Amino acid sequence: MGHRWTIADVLDRTDLRALLDEFAVPDREGRRWHCPLSDHDDHHASVTMHRDHRGHERWRCWSGDRDHRGDAIDLVQAVRRCDRATAIDELATRAGMSPDRELPPVPTRRPGPKPATHPDDRVIAYATVCARLLWSPLGTEVRDWLHGRGLDDDVLRANRVGADPGRARLRRGKGIPYGAGPGATFPALNPAGEIRYVQTRALEPRPGYGKYDNPSAAMAPNPRLSVAFPPTRNGSDQLVVCEGIPDSLVAAQAGFRAIGLLGTNALDDSVAARIANLADNNGLDVTVVVDVDDTGTGRSLGAQLVARLEAEHGVAARIIEPPEGQDLNTWALADQCWPTRLALRDSRREVLGGPDVAQE
Repeated sequence: MGHRWTIADVLDRTDLRALLDEFAVPDREGRRWHCPLSDHDDHHASVTMHRDHRGHERWRCWSGDRDHRGDAIDLVQAVRRCDRATAIDELATRAGMSPDRELPPVPTRRPGPKPATHPDDRVIAYATVCARLLWSPLGTEVRDWLHGRGLDDDVLRANRVGADPGRARLRRGKGIPYGAGPGATFPALNPAGEIRYVQTRALEPRPGYGKYDNPSAAMAPNPRLSVAFPPTRNGSDQLVVCEGIPDSLVAAQAGFRAIGLLGTNALDDSVAARIANLADNNGLDVTVVVDVDDTGTGRSLGAQLVARLEAEHGVAARIIEPPEGQDLNTWALADQCWPTRLALRDSRREVLGGPDVAQE
């Protein structure tokens, strides 16, 4: 049996970029790699690298396979098809670690830019310019796409949604969403309606890239949630929490006060507290509308949030599940009566479907 190394000691002495260069083929710019896993015929450089909030280097393949990601240990396991202990031993050996010697020093690496603590003015300017462009001829394609998702002009204006015509038509600096082609910009607003972040949703995502492009961490911190403002209130006493800004705009368009969570990893320590604060200040109960998919991520996220709201903040909360395989946006497109169904309050967890749902 090999020596039991501390994972942090191994990762601190492992250069993930060098490992990716060895196991995978980098693109011409050296910023991405073709997926090194044999079961993925990656014609596009789909692998990126980043540091998590603990400072650990991590990689991810954007092919959609949730197993194609992780740290250096996960990379060795995936490429070598070995167990975790074997992967740790290989990395320790590569780093010159030996049980009978002192640990080698941690290599000095050039520090990257420090994560921002507030949004750079250029991020806010980008979102503001795009909000104006949505109503110009350059925004026609994006405007039609947004209308196709069921979002009307009033809710788009109220929440400063915009159009990025692409970098060929709109210049931008480093750290701003790349803009390979046209995209819809969704500003993340705070309760005062101020832009604190922006996500750009490509109309036609590039192969190997995600649908959304965000500012770099050095340009703006991800606020984890965004407030959506209804053009007209419907009198509901519910604060609707959704996954993503577009779904929160659907709720706002129906007159609900709404919040969009930015990513399935958005539930940090502050999120439940901020939702509870907004609900308490406005005398609202919380309804969490989860995405219903095969991974179960939405249900898990919703359950965690409701548990925190009730146990830590004393806020009444419930979960609503749209029909199987749908999110709030697709549900709203398929069922014009969804706001009435959302207002039903006869259970803690409701799975809603077609017109046969019982009403109070």
